Amino acid sequence: MQGLNLKDIKRSNKSSVLYLLNGMPNLSRKDIARLLELTPAAVTKICTGLIRDGFISEQGETDDTAAKAGRKKIPLSLCLNRFYAVGINAEVDKITVCAVRLDGTPVKSKSLPPESSVDEIVDVGKSVLESCGVDRSRFLCVSICVIGSADDNRFGMWDIEEMKKKARGAMRLPVVAENNIRSFALAQMIYGKTKPESAVLFLKWGPGIGSAIASDGRIVTGNDAGIAEIGHYIIRKDGRKCRCGRYGCLETEVSSMTILRETGKSALDEVTESKDPDVVNLMDIKTDMVALALTNTATILDAKEIVLFGSVFKNGTVAEKLTRQCLRYNVNFDKDIIKLSELNDKISYIGAAALAAKHFFFEKQN
Repeated sequence: MQGLNLKDIKRSNKSSVLYLLNGMPNLSRKDIARLLELTPAAVTKICTGLIRDGFISEQGETDDTAAKAGRKKIPLSLCLNRFYAVGINAEVDKITVCAVRLDGTPVKSKSLPPESSVDEIVDVGKSVLESCGVDRSRFLCVSICVIGSADDNRFGMWDIEEMKKKARGAMRLPVVAENNIRSFALAQMIYGKTKPESAVLFLKWGPGIGSAIASDGRIVTGNDAGIAEIGHYIIRKDGRKCRCGRYGCLETEVSSMTILRETGKSALDEVTESKDPDVVNLMDIKTDMVALALTNTATILDAKEIVLFGSVFKNGTVAEKLTRQCLRYNVNFDKDIIKLSELNDKISYIGAAALAAKHFFFEKQN
């Protein structure tokens, strides 16, 4: 295996400093050196470069009671709020184009129908970029969150490779793309309360159903029908054909589109808030299917945390029922292992912010 060169080590150390400050704000250089087991000289050099590039800033001095000579610590903090991205987030029911700050704050956004063409989406992206009132020099990239694989994806009327090429040309910015569920999982670790060192299973249940896995702070990669994708577990041998080519996948049984078709309802809220015994019973059956797949996956992974998100969970009752079923199937689960994401109402843009932050802030290549 090829070893790391000096440039790789420097880049890794810089990234480590940024991620550490994200989880533990207002550390001094001395604190950083101690926690990362780096020399004070190395940390000083790294921080000097990060301050110069606008990635971190010094805060007011604080008393350092441990300093013998009466020196004071200078806390450091991230400057995610200085940088922006144009986000394009694809869902089954809509596409959101937004200008978003890398600290996760939306600036301006517009929703488009899912059948929108590449040219329509790119034109809106360019318009949002030019009209959001932010100096375009602050924009680091175009961040695209897609359904399925970001390497070979077709969604509606547009192809991801064409999208990346046209977005890069129209907005004159680098482009990064990732699966939308993995992007949200990344956001949960950057902006949420999830401990990045844990083994974490993320479950999204909405227009479709999908999952992502994180281990040691990294998202497990794979295609949309791979090991990290719970939506393509086969749960019914006589089930309908799935978009992945298999039959009886979990997604074909519990997606919101399937639920609406089987209940005859026109909106998901009508289902999750219904008191009709037949509708309640059907949702209980669907929830049980998800609980089985989720429990089995979490058990195999020895997941320390399960994070739920998606439109089905906007009604807290579904999350509560799912949690109870998971605990029934695996009595060794701690009830606190399963939680509803505090970012659930930010799905349309938070993944794009996190994806941009990862590639152009925390792990910038140069």
